[in-house]
Amino acid sequence: MLLEMIHGIMGTTYEMLLIAAVLIQQGTQADPSQDLFCFRHHKNSAVNCTWSPSDVTPTNYTFYFQEKGSTDPTEISTCLPSLTLERKQFTAGRTYVAWVKTNGTEREESLTRLEFIIDDIVKPLSPAAVTGELIQNTPNTICIIWQKPNNLDSSKHLQFKLQYRVVGHLSWTEVPQDEIGIHATAYELENLQPFTLYEFRVQCAREGETNRRLWSEWSAVSSIRTSEDTPVRSLDLWFMHQPDLDELWMLTVLWKRLEHHQARGIIRKYTVVYGDGEMITEEAITVCCNFSLPKTTQWVNVTAHNSVGATQPAKLNLIADLPPPFNMTAHSRNHSVLVSWERPANVIPEEFVVEWYKINSEYTLDWKKVPAENVSVTLLEGLLCPLLLYRISVYTRYQAGLGGPVSTLVYTEEGVPLAGPEISILNISQTGVTLLWKDLPLDQRRGFIQYLTLYYVKNPGGLPKQKTLNLSNTLDRYTLLHLEPDSTYKIWMTASTTMGEGSKGPYLCFKTQGSKVVTWMLVALFSTSAVIGVLSFYFCRLYKQRIQSCSSFYLPQWCCQRIPDPRNSKVRDQLYDYPLNYHEAMSETVIHELEEIETEDKIEVPSTTSNNSTLAKDMGPSSSEDPYWTSCHSPLVETPPEASTCLEKKPVEEPATSTGLMVEPLSSTGYEKHFLPSEADVLKNEWQLANRKEWLGIEDDH
Repeated sequence: MLLEMIHGIMGTTYEMLLIAAVLIQQGTQADPSQDLFCFRHHKNSAVNCTWSPSDVTPTNYTFYFQEKGSTDPTEISTCLPSLTLERKQFTAGRTYVAWVKTNGTEREESLTRLEFIIDDIVKPLSPAAVTGELIQNTPNTICIIWQKPNNLDSSKHLQFKLQYRVVGHLSWTEVPQDEIGIHATAYELENLQPFTLYEFRVQCAREGETNRRLWSEWSAVSSIRTSEDTPVRSLDLWFMHQPDLDELWMLTVLWKRLEHHQARGIIRKYTVVYGDGEMITEEAITVCCNFSLPKTTQWVNVTAHNSVGATQPAKLNLIADLPPPFNMTAHSRNHSVLVSWERPANVIPEEFVVEWYKINSEYTLDWKKVPAENVSVTLLEGLLCPLLLYRISVYTRYQAGLGGPVSTLVYTEEGVPLAGPEISILNISQTGVTLLWKDLPLDQRRGFIQYLTLYYVKNPGGLPKQKTLNLSNTLDRYTLLHLEPDSTYKIWMTASTTMGEGSKGPYLCFKTQGSKVVTWMLVALFSTSAVIGVLSFYFCRLYKQRIQSCSSFYLPQWCCQRIPDPRNSKVRDQLYDYPLNYHEAMSETVIHELEEIETEDKIEVPSTTSNNSTLAKDMGPSSSEDPYWTSCHSPLVETPPEASTCLEKKPVEEPATSTGLMVEPLSSTGYEKHFLPSEADVLKNEWQLANRKEWLGIEDDH
C-alpha cells in the first residue's frame, strides 16, 4: 500500500514537471508581432517599426500594413527585426493596421495587430535646458525649470515626469504626474536636506499617452546644492597626552569632523574655551581637529560655526580621579575585536569611552563613545588593521571628570613572524657560549610571540645534525653548554606565534676555544720565573755587602772590586790646560837626555809585602792633591833602594820645554768618590768589624 502511494506521488510530480517545462518553453517562444511598435521622430519624418526578434535563427520576417478596412495589404520581406517606411506611403488622419509573419506562420489574432495614426505616433524629444534655482529664505527648497521639446506642435498639450536624488545615491525619487500638472515648465522641490547636492532629470509625452514607448527620453542630468543651515549635534570631543619636543607630555584636545548632514554647511571656525580653575581662556581657530592646551587645564568646551549658525558646545571635564571600569578584556574574532568591561560599583557614569591606537607608529588616536547601559563594544573590521599591535583603553566619563583608563594589547588578526631574532655572542669558552639577542621589531612580529626556538649545528660544512632548543619569550640571553672544544658551530633563531613558526633569523657562525693545558703550564712557568727573579733581585740588594765579603775569599780580587771607567772621569779634563798651539808645539818638542846622579846618603826603606798592600793603600793620602806622593808611591809596587831619595820630599825639576804646558793640581770629582767606600759602609759590615785586624792587615800586639 505504501509503495503504491509513493509511485502515485512520483508519477503526479513527474507530470507536473513536464507541464511546467512545456509552459516555460511556450513562454520563451514569444510572438514577435506582440512587441510590434511604430513611431516617428517628428511630423514630417518616416515611420519606424520594430519588433522582438525570434529565437530561431536564421529567421525571415514578412511585414504587412494596410489602411483599416482594406483587404489589400502591403507586404515587405526582411531578415531584420525592424524597418523604415516612407512618409508618402501613409495619409494623415487615417488609421492603419500592421502585423508581422514569421517563417510562413501568420497570427491574425487582434492582440497581434497594431493600429496607429501617423500623427499620434510622433515621439517627442527630451525637454531642454533643465536647470535648478535656489529660492530665497527657503533653504530646503529648489525650483526645477525646463523647456518643451520643439518637434511637436505648440498646440499639443504635454505631460511630464520629474526624478531627483542625492548625488551618489543609486535610486531615484519620482514626482507624481498630477502634482506637476499639464503643460508645466517648472516645479519646486521642498523639504530637501540643507547644503546637499541634488541631481534631477525630466521626461515628457503627449497628454493622455498610455504607451510608454512614446514618451521622450530622459533629459540630461543637472545638479544643484541646497542652501546652508544651522549645524546640528555637538562635536565628538576627546583628549590625549603625547610627547612634545622636550620629551614632556602635553595635553591636546581632539574632536571629530562633523558629518555632512550634521555640518549643514562649510565649517568656518571653531571656538575653544578652557579653564584651569582660576582663569578662563577663549580662542578661535580655523584648523580642524585638535588644539594644544596647558597641562593645568581642568575643563574645555569646543563649538563649530558655519555661515548660518553654530553647534551646541561640546564639554569635557579633564579631572581624572573618579572610579574607573574594571575587568576589561579584548578578544579578536572574525577580523574584529570584542571589548568588554564591568561598571564601577556604586556610581553611574554618563558614558564609556573606548580608545585605540597603533603601537610603535605615529600617534594617531581614535575613539568611540558607548552609552552607560552597555558594557561591551565590537570594533568592526576596518577600524583596526590586521597583523598590527594596538593598545585599547576604556575610560568612564562623568559630568565631574574621568575615570581610568584600563588598557590591554590586542591583534585583530595574527600571522607568523617575518624573521627571527638577530644573535650576537657575549662570551665564548671551550664548551659553552653565551648568546645575546634583541626583541623583534613590532612590524615583524605579526602577533604575540609565544616562544623562541634556537637551532645549532656542528661543522656546518659536513653532514648537519641539527639540534633545537625552545626558549621562553621573556629571555634576551642564554648560555649554550656541552659544546665540543675547538669546534665550529652555526646557530640561528626563530619566533613562533599562535599561527605557527616564523622565518629564520640571521645565521651566526662561531668556533669554541681549544685546550688550555699547555697555555696554563707556560703561564705558570713564566710566572714562577718572574717571582724567583724578583725575589733574587731584592735578596741581592738586601745582603749585598755580605755577599761581596764572602765571595772575596773564593774569587780573585778584581772580581769583587768596583773599578771606575776612566772615560767617565772629569779629572783628565781638569789636569791640563792645553793652549791653542799645543799640537803644533808637540811636533817641535826637543828631547833632552838626563844624567842620573847617585847620592851617597842612603835611607833604608822598610820593604812591604803583598800582605800589607791593603794597609799601604789605606795609609796613602785621601786625595790626589800631593804630587810627591803621587809620583813616588805606586800601589802594589815595591820601592827600590835607589828611589829612597824621594822620602826627602825634594821636588823633581823637569826641564823646561817650549810647550808651555800648565799643570794644575789634581782634584777628585763625584764620579770617583762614588767608588770609594765611606766609613759608614765599612762600619756596617759586621764581618769586617769582627775581623778588622785581619781585614786591615794589622798584627796582633800580643
